[in-house]
Amino acid sequence: MLGGIDNGLFLQAISGFLVLPIFILILKWAFPTKKDPTEQKRHREFKASLRHLPRK
Repeated sequence: MLGGIDNGLFLQAISGFLVLPIFILILKWAFPTKKDPTEQKRHREFKASLRHLPRK
């Protein structure tokens, strides 16, 4: 026998592995990638609007 396994620590480690993918999905949703088509369109429109500003 191993002489007393700490079940609380084991359950905490397992729950960490289960929570990590959920945390990753939340971060991917919160911070869109640069390949996001709507973000690319918004960025192009922003750059076009900067071209129309008068220069000093």
